[in-house]
Amino acid sequence: MTDVLCFGEALIDMRGETVSGRRRYIPQPGGAPANVAVGVARLGGSSGFVGQVGADVFGNDIVSALSEYGVDVSHTRQTAKAMTALAFVTLDHKGERSFAFYRTGTADLLYESAMCPDELLESSRIIHVCSNTLTAPDIRQTTFAMMRRAREHGCLVSFDVNYRQALWPDGEVPAPHILKAAGMADIVKFSREELEALFGEGADLSGDLLKEGVRLLLVSDGAGPLQAYSPGRKVIVQPPTVEAKDTTAAGDSFVAGLLYGLGRQVADSMAFNDWLEKPGNIEAALAFSARCGAFAAMHYGAFEALPTLPQLQRLVPETI
Repeated sequence: MTDVLCFGEALIDMRGETVSGRRRYIPQPGGAPANVAVGVARLGGSSGFVGQVGADVFGNDIVSALSEYGVDVSHTRQTAKAMTALAFVTLDHKGERSFAFYRTGTADLLYESAMCPDELLESSRIIHVCSNTLTAPDIRQTTFAMMRRAREHGCLVSFDVNYRQALWPDGEVPAPHILKAAGMADIVKFSREELEALFGEGADLSGDLLKEGVRLLLVSDGAGPLQAYSPGRKVIVQPPTVEAKDTTAAGDSFVAGLLYGLGRQVADSMAFNDWLEKPGNIEAALAFSARCGAFAAMHYGAFEALPTLPQLQRLVPETI
């Protein structure tokens, strides 16, 4: 069994830095679902990445890096029909990032659900997706199909919104597509910033999404309190305070920490209800996940910023 199968975009983060007064960019493999796959593997879980990159130098680098970090890439496709996507990442003085994407007609957008064999879903406990594969009609339908198929095969479905306005075409309204995907998932994560950008200041979707069948809704707020909603319960966890250098993979590291734990503790979708009802499980899982996110924020990059258990233990031994 694979603990966590991640579907979606893998791309190259072109991380900007200034040297001798001049801007330069360093290519680093990334992409939210790919980051989560690496994060799970770094912690010691089993993970796979399903998606598509170009048959180009950047695509080769991504597949090689995923494999080196312990991710199963046997179902990661490469195509000569399109290039690998790029994201130019700029950091401000607080480590907060902004993005400029080169992702028109790229390889990740050409993936089709039929390319993923049933056997891969049958052998996975959790499938994880994000909204970056909802930005164009074809890949959006692929994403919905992957989520439906995963549910049919008994997988837990995880959806991290990971909203990037720059990826959406002018005139496209993201909120309905994101709500549809959220309603198809068992676990949903919004940041407070995403929630309010999409649905307005003070937005609270907890009641509606829990009625839709979401079993664990998470709302992060940077260094502020993390809120978690499950049927009949609300949990608040305060993440650790750290000095952020680069928040690029912090949210993905948080998700990886959560799914790593669930992949080890929850055998199937039905067992997830029992896990949710056991006192202390949600609190412990979120405390661990928040520390994974904090670790990533303290380090530059994406894959290389994700913690191993020994690294996390040296930083916050009481959480292991």
